[in-house]
Amino acid sequence: MSRAFSPRQRRILRMLAGNLCQKCGAVLDAGFHADHVHAHSRGGPTTLDNGQALCATCNLKKGAKNDDY
Repeated sequence: MSRAFSPRQRRILRMLAGNLCQKCGAVLDAGFHADHVHAHSRGGPTTLDNGQALCATCNLKKGAKNDDY
């Protein structure tokens, strides 16, 4: 399975997030990051159920850690 989210998946993740970072609430710009909730490097799939839209700052802080919900 691909590591990168497809353009369609990215559009859907952005729409589901209301165009806001799901961590800090900042308005997403065109360079937002489609992130794996459960890190891909730790076995997380590239699916909408495991995706979230984050601003670059929040995603880079998160790194390869898993988000706990």
